[in-house]
Amino acid sequence: MSEDDDKKLPAIQNRLISAAVEIDQDDPLGIVYQHSLFCQVALPRSRPEGRVFERAYGNGLVRLEAGVLYNGYKMVEQPLPAGPKPRLALCHLNSEAVKTRCPSVEVDRSARKFMERLGLNTDGGSTYNLFKREMKALAACRMTLGFGGKEHPVTVDAKPIRRFEAWLAYDGGQATLWPGVIELSREYFDSLLEHAVPLDPRAVSALAHSAMALDVYSFLARRLFTLEKPVRVTWHQFHAQFGHEFKDWRNFKQRFIPALRAALVVYPSAKVEEVTGGLLLKPSLPPVHRESVAVSHGLAGQVRASLPSPPPVKHLAPATVEQFRKLYPRIDPHACKGDFDGWLEAKEQPRNYDKAFLGFAKKWVKGKV
Repeated sequence: MSEDDDKKLPAIQNRLISAAVEIDQDDPLGIVYQHSLFCQVALPRSRPEGRVFERAYGNGLVRLEAGVLYNGYKMVEQPLPAGPKPRLALCHLNSEAVKTRCPSVEVDRSARKFMERLGLNTDGGSTYNLFKREMKALAACRMTLGFGGKEHPVTVDAKPIRRFEAWLAYDGGQATLWPGVIELSREYFDSLLEHAVPLDPRAVSALAHSAMALDVYSFLARRLFTLEKPVRVTWHQFHAQFGHEFKDWRNFKQRFIPALRAALVVYPSAKVEEVTGGLLLKPSLPPVHRESVAVSHGLAGQVRASLPSPPPVKHLAPATVEQFRKLYPRIDPHACKGDFDGWLEAKEQPRNYDKAFLGFAKKWVKGKV
């Protein structure tokens, strides 16, 4: 761990503890989703050398190839997606697609709000620029899966993003390509509705500093809920599945254990024990309950039943907006309304929309004023 990491550690620990307290006390105001594929197969954690990345485990292999994007004049090579940001980008795209049940995601209208929801910096600094860069890298890359063993090998082109519409934005006077609309491939979108794993956004936010911790949390969210009995997984098996960057499983374990502990802080219902040679995974409640449980099982009928058509758009009465501004003069009432509407998607619609909004606002503004 570097000196910079040592300086960040107290802030990271405080963020984990705060998230754990909130998760223990209340249900999440919203839900984010990850495809079960990416809960089992991790993207690169650091930028690989070259333009091809492969990760093999068991009878399966994943291959990523860096792609190109057209900037209006020429094709521009994009790097391979790596680190926490493409994981967050995937969560964002998945969540918007599941919420709207539409494969087209208007990124420019939603990405900044998504980052703000996770507590990430969106003031035009390095965090936002990195998020944009990794979004483009993810959109450009090609993904190929191989599985089935020698007797019946199968190859699947699993490129998640089919179409990428972008325009030039200007950051500090410099033109940069920024995604406007990203369209998921139909195959990926249909598979996502069958195999979306619900995650708690507060946990994702608390782990956003670490690709390894995000991978561990996503893996546990997918694996523990589907277990029927305890399963022992060795360090060699974890190394084969997640430790591509580490030649020795012992070095991998030194990095994996802190990430595991961080993930368990924000996944309190997870039942995981360290045993000789590995971990004992036990059947556990998922990190998010209610209608989202059906999604992680791949039950399409229940998924569609649990994700009803969005209610008609409602507007706040001018008097309600005025009352909100008097109570919380430094807070944008429309930002609160956006999160309130998202929270209502999984709830029974209130009889008095404005009264319910003001009740929601009391909890929503905590920590913001």
